[in-house]
Amino acid sequence: MEKVFEVEQKKVGVKCSAGTVRTYRNLYGRDLITDMAALEKELVETKVLTAPSEEIAENVSYVMAKEYDSSLPAIDEWLSGFSPYFVYTVVAQCIYMWRENLRSINSSKKN
Repeated sequence: MEKVFEVEQKKVGVKCSAGTVRTYRNLYGRDLITDMAALEKELVETKVLTAPSEEIAENVSYVMAKEYDSSLPAIDEWLSGFSPYFVYTVVAQCIYMWRENLRSINSSKKN
């Protein structure tokens, strides 16, 4: 699944596929499924991310953006093109797309 949206007058594309989970694990040594669930829970409950969760949100956003556009620069350079608060917009889109992927998987299992 792919989505393009605008953040701070810039188009940002994100992609979520089976490869995204593996890429995230290889880059950060963490489980994307666990991290996405924790981010979603924290955002729903508090509407604010803690510093460690902000870093996870940045990493999730970057991996999904890099999956969409493999020509993106390294994460630090990519992040420097945005304000500190852009991550809330991008990770919200990533969570939405993640949930849509899970719904489609669950629907196909039922059929």
